[in-house]
Amino acid sequence: MIFFLEWKHYKMLCHSIYAAIYAIFLMVSSISFSSCNRDIDLKIAECYHANDTIIHLYDLYPEEWDSVYFFGNCSLAEISSRLGISVYNLGLDFGERIFLLNKYKEIVYYKEWLPNYGQAVKGALFCFNNDSSMIAIPRKKTKFLIRKRDAKSFWVFYQDESNEQIHGSISNK
Repeated sequence: MIFFLEWKHYKMLCHSIYAAIYAIFLMVSSISFSSCNRDIDLKIAECYHANDTIIHLYDLYPEEWDSVYFFGNCSLAEISSRLGISVYNLGLDFGERIFLLNKYKEIVYYKEWLPNYGQAVKGALFCFNNDSSMIAIPRKKTKFLIRKRDAKSFWVFYQDESNEQIHGSISNK
């Protein structure tokens, strides 16, 4: 049996179908984007499946960036000097910081961990096999091993190509 629709009925049917598809698209995208979190501590916790889980920062942060920088208890003047950009608007002169920078020296992601004297440590504790307070790692070498420390924190160990920890640091510019 073949049905012939008048043009106005056909047009209304098409608009209804487009509206339904658009509504489904909005629901799916809002659910997807609401579960996206930029906080590195939460991303690492989400990736953790068992001890010795391997992650790559470029998988956690797929946007365009070239290098990750870690600073431990460096002044904002030292950080600005090493990065070649001003970071004086970031607040306090102490604490640990992570920066993801693109090739234009723009900050793609930034997080700081301030000392919490007398309180339990929460989140990611990045570990490197040297005593440098400044570390730079190119995007393609951002491989880390995660181990659960306790219910609220993780050890995050840097792994180089040979699965050894980093031996270099940021050079003076």
